[in-house]
Amino acid sequence: MIDLHAHVLPLVDDGSNNLTDSLKMLIEAEAQGVTDIVLTPHRRRKFCKSKEELNKAFESFCLEKEKAGISINLYLGQEIYISNGYKKLFTNGEFLPLCDSNYFLIEFDFVEETDVSEVVYVLAKQGFVPVVAHFERYSYANIDMAREIKALGGLIQVNAQSLVGKGKFKFRKLTSKLFKEGLVDIVASDIHCGRVNCMKKAYTFVSKKYGKQIAEDVFKLNAKKIIEG
Repeated sequence: MIDLHAHVLPLVDDGSNNLTDSLKMLIEAEAQGVTDIVLTPHRRRKFCKSKEELNKAFESFCLEKEKAGISINLYLGQEIYISNGYKKLFTNGEFLPLCDSNYFLIEFDFVEETDVSEVVYVLAKQGFVPVVAHFERYSYANIDMAREIKALGGLIQVNAQSLVGKGKFKFRKLTSKLFKEGLVDIVASDIHCGRVNCMKKAYTFVSKKYGKQIAEDVFKLNAKKIIEG
C-alpha cells in the first residue's frame, strides 16, 4: 500500500515530537503492508514551516530512516489548510505539492462551512489537482459536494480509521456512501503519534466489501499515479 497522508516527520507539526516516535511509526506502517509514505506536515495556524525548512527536515529524516534499516520509501508534501489569501499563496508557490507533482493535499475547517467546490474550481483553473483531505470529517460534507468536487477535477481522500476504527458513526456512514457511489480516490492513514495505524484492516475491509480492484485502486494505484506525477 501507499500512504498519501501521514504526519510522521518529527518536530514540524502535531504529528510527532521526536525522532524515536517517528521511526516507530514507520516500522508500524511497514508492518501494516505500507511500502511508500508521503509525509504531509500541516500548514496551518502555528504550523508554518517554510518549504526550505521542511525539505531540510525531510532530508535529515530520510538519513535517520536509512540508519535504522527501514526500507519504506518516503516522499514529501504538505496538508494545506485553506484560509483567506490562499489564492495568492498558491500562485506564489508558497506550498509544497505532493511528491513534486501538481497535486496538492488541502483541508478545511471541520465545523465552519466552507465552499469547498469553489476552492477546487479556483485551484483547478490554475492547473493544480486538489486532493481534499479526510472529506468525511467535515460536518457539512455530503454526497452532492463530493460529486461536484470530482466533476471540477478534484480528488477525494478518506481516512482508514473512518472505515474500521472507533471514530464517529457519521464518519463511517458518509465514508460508506462515498464508496457505494464510487467517489473515493484515496484511503490514507492520516497517522499521528498516538493514533492506531489500521491501513491493513481497512484494506481487507474494502477488498471484501467493495472488491479487490477497488481496494488496489484506493490504497495503491491512484496514489502511485500521484507519486509519478
